[in-house]
Amino acid sequence: MDISNGFLNNDETKKFIKERKIIVEPILNKKKQFDNPIGIDLRLDNYFAEFVRTSDPYLSPALKGNGLKFIEKEFFYESYYLQPKEFVLGQTLEYIVLPDNIMCLLSGKSSLGRRGLEVHATANIIDPGWKGHIVFELTNSGNMPIELIPCMRIARIIFSKVAPSKEYNGDFEGQVKIIPPKPDAEMVKLKKFIDQRDSEQRQP
Repeated sequence: MDISNGFLNNDETKKFIKERKIIVEPILNKKKQFDNPIGIDLRLDNYFAEFVRTSDPYLSPALKGNGLKFIEKEFFYESYYLQPKEFVLGQTLEYIVLPDNIMCLLSGKSSLGRRGLEVHATANIIDPGWKGHIVFELTNSGNMPIELIPCMRIARIIFSKVAPSKEYNGDFEGQVKIIPPKPDAEMVKLKKFIDQRDSEQRQP
């Protein structure tokens, strides 16, 4: 496979999907979802994860992701209303599988961005070898609630050729439903050091 051309145009993307070198399923409307010069529009699933307040004093990457409340909306009957300044996790309707020489960039749709919706806080790179539903980090930066309708086109991914590389095998491999973050091993060690130091300083 030639890797000299960088980003795939729509003809290349469609060819790769037809040949199942890239899997994006289901595609409900090819005309609408390929309505850009490059990339494919992704739809919103009906599954959300809200962060709720707990008795914990804070969230820490050294601790298991807690304080998540999972919500499922019924397709074609229910919407999710993202309140101003609030954050929720969503995911793609599509299940995506990449080979070891294709990566993706995730971006929001400008029509939604102009209403205050951000679809990712940090995670806009989909690694080669990814398998699963992509999670959206949805934030309403506006002053009015935003209606999120399951099956709506909410984001776009653009495919790029890269040199064959090690496939993704992280915590979220094969993700079918939103997986809470696990403790970061390096952060656990740092936190133990900090907690030990604080304990020593408190001693008389």
